[in-house]
Amino acid sequence: MAGTVTVRFYALLRRQLKTAAIEVEADGGSLLELLTRAEELAGQGFLDELLDPGNELLTGTIILVNGENVRLKDYLNTRVRAGDTVDLFSPAGGG
Repeated sequence: MAGTVTVRFYALLRRQLKTAAIEVEADGGSLLELLTRAEELAGQGFLDELLDPGNELLTGTIILVNGENVRLKDYLNTRVRAGDTVDLFSPAGGG
C-alpha cells in the first residue's frame, strides 16, 4: 500500500522552487526514484543542484531521510517509505 513521503526544501532550493515542501507518493523505492518524482511534481528541475551528471551527490549536498544523512546509509539507493521525511540542502555557495 503506497502512501506519501514529505520532501522538504531548504535555503536556495526553497527560494528557487517557491515552496517549503511537497508530498510525493512512495512505495518503498529508492531515494533517487523518489527525488525524480519530486522534481516532476515541483514543475522545475532541482536535481542538478544536488547531483552531478552521474547521479552522485555533489560535495556539500546534504540529504537526510528521517534525520539521518544518506551518506551514512545507502546514498541514493536508500529506501524510502510512506511516512518518511526527506530534507534537501544544496551545497552552499560562497565567494
